[in-house]
Amino acid sequence: MQNGLAQQRIERWVRSACLMCSNGCGLEIAVADGRIVGVRGRAEDRINHGRLGPKGLYGWQGEQHDRLTVPLIRENGRLVETSWDTAMERIVRRSRKLLDETGPLSHAFYTSGQLTIEEYYTLAVIGKGGIGTPHMDGNRRLCTATAAAVFGESFGCDGQPGSYTDIDHCDALFLFGHNVAETQTVLWARMLDRLAGTRPPRLVCVDPRRTKVAEQATVHLPIRNGTNLALMNALVHELTARGYVDSDYIAAHTIGFEQLEALTRETTAQWAAGICGVPAEDIIRAAEIFGTSERVLSTVSMGFYQSHQATAASCQVSNLHLLRGLLGRPGAGILQMNGQPSAQNNREAGCGPVLSGFRNWHNPDHVRELAALWNVDPMIIPHWAPPTDALSIFRHVEAGSIGFLWISGTNPVVSMPDTERIRRALCSESCFVVVSDGYRTETTGLADVVLPVALWGEKTGTAFNGRAMRRP
Repeated sequence: MQNGLAQQRIERWVRSACLMCSNGCGLEIAVADGRIVGVRGRAEDRINHGRLGPKGLYGWQGEQHDRLTVPLIRENGRLVETSWDTAMERIVRRSRKLLDETGPLSHAFYTSGQLTIEEYYTLAVIGKGGIGTPHMDGNRRLCTATAAAVFGESFGCDGQPGSYTDIDHCDALFLFGHNVAETQTVLWARMLDRLAGTRPPRLVCVDPRRTKVAEQATVHLPIRNGTNLALMNALVHELTARGYVDSDYIAAHTIGFEQLEALTRETTAQWAAGICGVPAEDIIRAAEIFGTSERVLSTVSMGFYQSHQATAASCQVSNLHLLRGLLGRPGAGILQMNGQPSAQNNREAGCGPVLSGFRNWHNPDHVRELAALWNVDPMIIPHWAPPTDALSIFRHVEAGSIGFLWISGTNPVVSMPDTERIRRALCSESCFVVVSDGYRTETTGLADVVLPVALWGEKTGTAFNGRAMRRP
């Protein structure tokens, strides 16, 4: 047992999943006197095989301290405790007044990467199918918005074309800007199992630093910060120039090959070496590994997402796989990693730039299908313009056009850029701010209504890390 559980009388173990990072490890929660008292990994789980990382082992302890337990409302400039009926009546009254006088564009929802699919979907139905506002985004905008854009551009759908089980079958691993040894310790342990096995995959690591991943790599490409796209263009060039392409797959399943080839015709390894600061031979060697392996699994993370020309560089990872047809079979796929446990849920359920179920607001058939499922007029579902991103939502709050903002499970006063501007916007008398959270935060301190919520392990729902479904 873990975390001193041997000293306590455990009443029951509840099957769940760790939602402390996007790995989504299977675990069991120890319950005593109606409280969480510890956790243990599930050995039979296909994601973590019984392992738990530091966050998974100890993150549950935060749920025991300084929790919000009753609603709060602002009276005479101070937040005071109140009943649920009073808090909800105040929310409904302000919302109804704005909808009657101003319309759906007065409402906005800013969510997090911490909720369940059921919660996200409910918000999407209320926001896009009931109210009809395009002002919905989450804090994944500050984290993995690149992944959503890449999947949409490369495949037309923001869904992961890969699985963690591909680690067990691949013969090459490419980690693009993904320091998995520090950010996802359990996933790294799974990779180490393969690297220490009888048929280890070749490992290519793109990271400016000499990380634990780099130390295990067959090829380490410590490129200069901000030169990701130059490297990726060179890798694409090497695949096409050396004939490491599946022409039949390209003809059957892709468009734009000729343009891609023309774009990268001059982006040789030698050219990229001068920009990236790595030997051309290492770039050629990495391209050879990608071009000669039968099953390649690529992961992409913050080193690409939060760097120069992030979407273009990450799209080239997709293009490497499309050039070789390395998708849709065991060991061959792409994992655009999420930084938060259920950021993929946010996108899948429609609380961000796409409609529910990865439907595209550009596509009138998708809009009509969703309207039929929701039993609403298609014109209620916002699809006349791009969905509003998080930064624009707060600009609209600042300008006064958004008069009702509901923030769920995130703390934008700390996490958003230009925090003083965010603080001023939330302090504006023209916007009614509702915050749902488990704790008092800098953002709850500025709210008009604060609603306490159940956290991980205290509620039933579904989490989807993009690679496996989970019931927390």
